[in-house]
This record gives sequence, structure tokens and C-alpha cells, in this order.
Amino acid sequence: MAAKTAVKICAKCPRKARQPSTLRTRKTAASKQKRKSSRSPRPETQTSSAPGIANKNHIISTGETFADGAMIELVSGSSGLNKPALLLWTGNQGTVGPRVEHGGCIYEAPELPPGLCRAIRFPCGCHDYGSAQSLFATIAALFKHYLDFPERESSLLACFPIATWLADRLPTALDLIISGLDQELGIEVLRLLNCVCRHPLVLAELTPGGFRSLPMELSLTLLLHEQELKPDMQRLLRASRYRGLHLTGKRGSVVDLYGPKAIFCGNDAAVDALGGGVIHISAAPSQTQSSALDERVQNEVATDFQPRLLMYRLKNLGKVQESPVDVSTFASATRQLARTLAACFPEDSELARDAVQLLRPQDEEVRGQRSCNVNCPIVEILRGIIHNGTQREVRVDELAKDVNALLRSRGETVTYSAEEIGWKLRNLNIPRHSSSAGRQVLLGRDTSQSVHRWARAYDLPCPQRVEGCCPDCNQAETAISK
Repeated sequence: MAAKTAVKICAKCPRKARQPSTLRTRKTAASKQKRKSSRSPRPETQTSSAPGIANKNHIISTGETFADGAMIELVSGSSGLNKPALLLWTGNQGTVGPRVEHGGCIYEAPELPPGLCRAIRFPCGCHDYGSAQSLFATIAALFKHYLDFPERESSLLACFPIATWLADRLPTALDLIISGLDQELGIEVLRLLNCVCRHPLVLAELTPGGFRSLPMELSLTLLLHEQELKPDMQRLLRASRYRGLHLTGKRGSVVDLYGPKAIFCGNDAAVDALGGGVIHISAAPSQTQSSALDERVQNEVATDFQPRLLMYRLKNLGKVQESPVDVSTFASATRQLARTLAACFPEDSELARDAVQLLRPQDEEVRGQRSCNVNCPIVEILRGIIHNGTQREVRVDELAKDVNALLRSRGETVTYSAEEIGWKLRNLNIPRHSSSAGRQVLLGRDTSQSVHRWARAYDLPCPQRVEGCCPDCNQAETAISK
């Protein structure tokens, strides 16, 4: 019986859940017809005819959350079987077994390909993690002890695995980029992340086709070693950061690639390719000998942390919501990342604030890079002319001179022609008009609204001397405060 074969979880992880005799099931005509007519990738449902559990649905599941607060999670199964076991959490205790029962249904994990089953690490159970602060601190200590990362980088690395255990409730998936020339160090980072992330899968040189074929319904955390991110792969990685963005599959199907990812690459190109919404760690070679991270040590770390992190998920998944931590002072490219990071610590608002502050150096770097982007000076100068109120138009060649002067003051040596500035204006959707004096920008209300929208996107503060006088500045400030 499924209920009798389940094993109660204690403070220590159970060695093995006893394997019961296989339940014999037969598919009813109704369920067979339902699967035949449906193309949705729903879990397989059967009606059990085993003695004692008649008329109970048999559901193949990779995890469930129920309205009463109960949850079903994948955990490590018996050796020799290519399938995980299931853990049923009822709010105050859990049971684990090859099958679990809830709400009149029997749930069972899917059988996996042997190689995939061995490659994914599942927790062996769950037990108490103490507090969010202590869990966070001990994970950060792993990266300091084994890989000799500085305190800030160790703390940012600790944020990522915690986020993977709550990824299905976060506003966006948290992504991590580790860049550096030391290949061995990068691989060691991925190996250590493999010990503490939820359902981790380490892959090298993933292709777009390979990405689409992955069973992301297993809630995988992808740990990728990539020498180069090609444009097609960049687009998939960006799309997979957002829930609900489905991609086309084979024969009219769709795939959902949403999930957290940590990527090691040899340079910072991946950071620029994936935008500012990722945590970036520069992995400089250590000057001291780091501690050995062999397979035995990895298994010990995983055995210690995976059950605690699973308990963190069980107790906090239902509490995840938009954090009250104020992130309005971050650049727009970093703001969503900060909001997502704060949501990872629903039981400790102080820890959430401290975690968000770890992004400050990265945010300052984003602002510095943006100020030298030619679009930013164009918007700054146009907004200044609009606020001055003495001109109804500005010639593109005069605008180019002002833009080049502002860029030189910021250390840039590149010079832009009037034609190049004209193309930049077109990309900003700021219209130009021809006149006897040449191409020019008319500074009407429509242009003012476009310029102020871009000023908000580039996080350009409204000058105090016009604050309250410019309706477009007031509108932007109100939107940012919200």
C-alpha cells in the first residue's frame, strides 16, 4: 500500500526508502481517450485497480503544490532505479517513498533516462536549516573556504543557490555569470554550485537544440560551461529568464525553458549579451591554495546542504511575494535583479536588504557604462534644451558637436558624425525633419515625452531647478517611486 510504504523523515536523511511491490494498474477507456485527444504535456494519469486503493487516480508527477499547503517534491530514490522518489510535505512533517498519496490520488515520479538520472542531484530528504541568516552564512563560507573568494563575491554566490529553491515563485529567474581566465577555477565554482542548487545539471557547450530538448519540467538549475555564447543561444537564455514565455517545439508543441542558470565563460561578453539583469562574478585566480573539492567532499557538502535547502523551500515557497525592500535607487538595468534577490528571503527582511546592497558595485558599473553610451548623452542634451525652453528645434549637426564634447569630458575618444547621430535618433524613435539648414529635431510635446521616457530608462535624474515645472519629469518621477 502506498501509504504504508512511505517512510517518515527524521532529523537525519533516511538511507533508502523500502521499495514496495509494483502496483498493477490498468488504464480505463476514459483516461486512454483523454490522453489520446489531448496534446498538452500533462502528467500521465491512470486509474488504479490494486487492492485497497480502487478508484484512485495514479499521477506521474515531478512536483506539486496544493491549496491546503501540502507539497510534493522529488528526492533521491533507491539505487538501481532510474527514477527519483517522492516526498509529501503536509506542513509539519514529511513522508518519502516511491509513491505518495494525497487528496485521493496516488503520485509517482517519472522514470528518467539512466544518464540524466545520474547527472541530476536530488536531496535525500529534508531537515531543519536553523534560520535564513545561518543558512546563508554557511553557504557563503563554502565559497570562501574551498575557492578563496572574497566576502562580497562569496555572499553573492550564496544568493544564487537559495534563489534556485524558490525559482518557480520569483518574478524572474535569477541568473549568474562567472567570468575569468582560470578554467579550473570556473569548473570548481560549477561543481560547488552543483552541491547546493536545486536539481542541478552541469553541462558543457550547450546548443540551442540541446537546450530545447532538456526536460525543464524537472525544475532544473542549469550550470553551464560555455567558451562562447552565440547569438541564437543568447536569445534563448534571455527568454528563459521569464516565466510564461513559451517557445515553439516540434510538431506544433511548445516548450517552457524558464529556470535559473549559472554560466562560466572566459570573458565578460556574456554579461553584455544577457543584459544587466544577471549577477556577475569576476573569478580572479586565487593567490592561496584552495581546499580540495574532490568527489568525496562534494558528496559530503551535498548531503549536508541539500536537505536543509529543501526544508527552506518547503517553509518559504508560499511566503514569496514582492519584497518591501526599496530598490528605486538602482539603475533600471539592475532594479529587477535587486527586486528578485530581495524576494529570496521572505522570512528575514534585514537579510533581504543586506543581499540587495551586495549589488551596489555592479549597479555603479552599469551606470558608468551607460553614461558613455552615445544614446545617453543624446537624451541628456535634448532634455536640457527642452528644459531651457529657448529653442523650438535643434540641428542634428549641432547636436553631434555637443554629444562629442560631452563624451570627451567622460573620457571617450570616439567621435560621431552628424549622420551617425541621425541614425541613433532614429533608433530612439525621435523624429527628424528636413529644413533649408539641414536635418533637425523639432522640440514639440511628442519629442519631449519620448526624450523623458528615455531619460527614465537611462536613470537620468530630473534637475532640481526644473522639478515641479516640467510635467514630463513629474510623470517620470511618479512612475519610478511606484
